[in-house]
Amino acid sequence: MNSLDKIEKVFFDNCLKISNLLKTTNLIDLGKEICLNASGDNMKKLDYDSDKLLYNSLKKLECVKTIVSEEIKDMKLVNQNGKYLVGYDPLDGSSNIDSNVSVGTIFSVFEYDETGFIKNGKNIVLAGYCIYGPSTIMVIADKQNVRLYQYNNKWNLINIKLLPEKGKIYAINESNKYKYDLKINNYIDKLIKKKYTARWVGSLVADVHRTLIKGGVIIYPSNESSPSGKIRLIYEAYPIAFIFENLGGKSLSYDKSILDEEFPYNNIHKKVPIYYFGKKEYEKFTN
Repeated sequence: MNSLDKIEKVFFDNCLKISNLLKTTNLIDLGKEICLNASGDNMKKLDYDSDKLLYNSLKKLECVKTIVSEEIKDMKLVNQNGKYLVGYDPLDGSSNIDSNVSVGTIFSVFEYDETGFIKNGKNIVLAGYCIYGPSTIMVIADKQNVRLYQYNNKWNLINIKLLPEKGKIYAINESNKYKYDLKINNYIDKLIKKKYTARWVGSLVADVHRTLIKGGVIIYPSNESSPSGKIRLIYEAYPIAFIFENLGGKSLSYDKSILDEEFPYNNIHKKVPIYYFGKKEYEKFTN
C-alpha cells in the first residue's frame, strides 16, 4: 500500500466511524455546542470527536508531515520527514446535526515540492468528501479520476458520470440577495429565466453532492456581512475545486480558479468566496 493509499484508508475507516456515531448516538447531544473552534465557529461535540478520530490516525502515518483542521488553531507538525500536508473539516455543516440534515467530512492532501513548499491548490494530490445522509457516500479524487463509493456492509464503487455539463439547479443563500453584488443577482435572474430551480441545504457537502449528481452551480459569495466569504480555503474550498475541475467543471474565487489562490501559510483558516460551476453554467456566467 503506497502513502496516498494509506491516507485514503484513514478517511474511509474514520468516516465510517463518524457515520456510525451519527446513527447510534443522541443527535441532540452530538449537536450541543461546547466551545468556539480555532476558526471562530461554535464547536459541537461531534466536531470534537470527529477531529480526534482523524487527527490521531493521521499523525501515525510517517508520510504525513503536517495537519491542518478546522478545529485546530495552528498547523501541526507530526512527522518531520513526511511529504504531505493533510487538511480537513472533520464535520462540515455541524449546525445541522440536531436537525438530522446531511453533514459530512471534507479533506485535501497536498504534496510539498522539492523545496518543502506548497504554492497553492495545484499541490493537491488527493481530495474528497464523505456525506452522511440516508446512505454514507465517499467521493474521492486524485489527479487521474474521481470515484464515488457507497457503503453497504462494505465500500462499493458506483460507476456513474458525475457533474453533467448542464444542470437545472442553482444553490445560493437567497436570503442575502440584497447584500450581493449586482452581477450575482443578474446571473441568478438569468438562470431563473432559463427555468433553473433553487435548492439550498446549507451544508456544503450536501449542496456539492447534489450538484455533482444533477449538475448546476453553487455560489457562496462575499457580502456585506462576510466580506471575505464563509468557506475556508485549505480544507473546504480547495478540495471541492479540485473535484469540480477534475470533472471538467470550473471554480472561481474573486477572478481566478480557487486552485490558483495562494496557500495561506499566515492564515490557515482563511475564508474565500466560492463559485463552483458545471460547464454550461460557467459559460452563462462569463457571457
